[in-house]
Amino acid sequence: MKKLACLFLAIVMTVTMLSGCADQKTQPSAEPAPQNSAANTGEKEKVVVACWGNQMLDTYTQYLCDLFPQVEFEFILATNSTDYYRFRADHDDMPDILTVRRFALKDAVLLKDYLYDLSNTDLASTYYGSYLDSYTYDDGSINWLPTCAEVDGIIINKTLFDEYNVPVPTDYASFISACEAFEAVGIRSFVSDFAADYTCMEVLQGASIPILQSIEGRKWRQQYESGATHQLSEEIWLPVFENFFDFKEKVGLGAEDAAYPNRTPKDMFMEGKAAMFRGTGADVITFPGRGQDEVLLVPYFGQTEQDNWYLTYPTFQIAASNKGMDNPEREKLILEIMTAMVNQQGQDHISYGKNMVPYKKDVTLELMPEMDNLKPYLEQNKLYIRLASNEMFRISKDVVQLILNGEVTTAKEALDAFNKELAGEEPGTEIVAHIDTSYSNDFTPEHGNQAASSIANTMRKLSGYDLVFIQACYVANDIYAGDYSQKDLAYISKNDGGWPGLMELTGDQIYTLVEATLSMTGNRGAVCNDSTLYVSSGFEMDITKTDTGYTLNALTTEGKELDREKTYSFLIYGDRDWYMSEVMEKMGVSEVDTTGPKAEQYLTQCLVEQGGQLEAPTDYITLR
Repeated sequence: MKKLACLFLAIVMTVTMLSGCADQKTQPSAEPAPQNSAANTGEKEKVVVACWGNQMLDTYTQYLCDLFPQVEFEFILATNSTDYYRFRADHDDMPDILTVRRFALKDAVLLKDYLYDLSNTDLASTYYGSYLDSYTYDDGSINWLPTCAEVDGIIINKTLFDEYNVPVPTDYASFISACEAFEAVGIRSFVSDFAADYTCMEVLQGASIPILQSIEGRKWRQQYESGATHQLSEEIWLPVFENFFDFKEKVGLGAEDAAYPNRTPKDMFMEGKAAMFRGTGADVITFPGRGQDEVLLVPYFGQTEQDNWYLTYPTFQIAASNKGMDNPEREKLILEIMTAMVNQQGQDHISYGKNMVPYKKDVTLELMPEMDNLKPYLEQNKLYIRLASNEMFRISKDVVQLILNGEVTTAKEALDAFNKELAGEEPGTEIVAHIDTSYSNDFTPEHGNQAASSIANTMRKLSGYDLVFIQACYVANDIYAGDYSQKDLAYISKNDGGWPGLMELTGDQIYTLVEATLSMTGNRGAVCNDSTLYVSSGFEMDITKTDTGYTLNALTTEGKELDREKTYSFLIYGDRDWYMSEVMEKMGVSEVDTTGPKAEQYLTQCLVEQGGQLEAPTDYITLR
């Protein structure tokens, strides 16, 4: 299924190079290498880019490497939260360029002193002023800028509606009528992954956008984002919870829905067992019904058609650390890279499925036919940007789960439960572990990535598997010596998008796995430079770096070539649906167990439950 989706993405991908929409600053490839110390000595300038998710490994990181050959990029997969950067700041270890999808000005204010002010740059001037308002502090400074907007709404199977003669909804009443019609014939009307915090938050807000977008709602949000209030307004939020309770009862949501993980609703939709689910433009591409079905992304429905709204959020935000920006040449280089990340060419690499809308004046993004009905809403500016502070994600899930499980039965109880959590201490601040030895996350040809090697060796020891294979950038920063809270431990490794794949492989299949991984392009898990190479535990890799990529020379274990006939227990860690599906196919493996612990759970087991220390790194790679 994912293979078909990938093929479809490749077909619809159109990279439109607009030569007239950018000045010299937005065309870094035409610029000479910056005249800094690295350029003068023939060495590459190192720039650390923290990627919010492994989606950026598809083609985006390769795009940056190709555009800036004078730069040695270090890419790491960061926890998708501004709190992660507060953790890095506490250790005086900020990356050069920061990206985050989960963003609220309220959360980001604590980073203000660490970040570069973009307000007077040419880059900021290319944005529409109405969008910049959401990123501007009281003193006029701007630290963050958005890329393009993901559009969130309700995905419907139009073909299924036609088959059962159910009219496509135009407002809330007709939406409920459609739900009743499908439930009557044994088809789930609306499903979603309420086990995910983002779905809980987005459906809760999406069902009440006219209230949240009212004058009173905007006033409360401004107070909340600025820190003037730490409670939900009863005037605004009691009706929001009343709407959600009505939605829950009439759609028939319950405890089963509360447990649905990300894929379950989408699989039901693909099999024709569900008529609608909450999703985005990207989901329209990836989950197109039963194959030939016509699918549409429709808005969240209000009481009248005029009350319908789409919910939106930036694919991600970018910012730059103050670190090193006092050097004019380096400042110029960082701004050139950031410009390339959000200009027409950069956004084409993000929205290659024609499923997003721009915030910039000089970017045009074509919409696919399935999203044509979005155009009137764009013209009317009926696109609500979600309120997405870290606590909104966390508490929305907690309260919506209570509602779906029947533990909270009235809107007032839900409001009180939400406010109680807002007033309490954020979980995860208690010290639970101490790490004695620090390890660097920098890659060197002599030792590889020692921090990632330490994690891989720890996972191998605790899992009991013979061999472990993990992309180095899934370890997000240096391993710092010192005390850690449970929340801090989670920052060390990327868990969102990272899954363990447990299997039995022959040595010959492992050769195929490594070769396929090194040659992969345009996929999550692809290797674009040294920082995205893989780490092996239990075996060593001899690799040659060429002008076009990397080639495998040999695999060894304990100084001897890996036995191609022997069977090894193997743990691979990476993206389950994209990377693993591709390499499994090339190895001839049809089944892989992805139910094992994630990297964070191994760290907790080692450091918290057992009170131990991480395994020492090993020299796992020879890079020629």
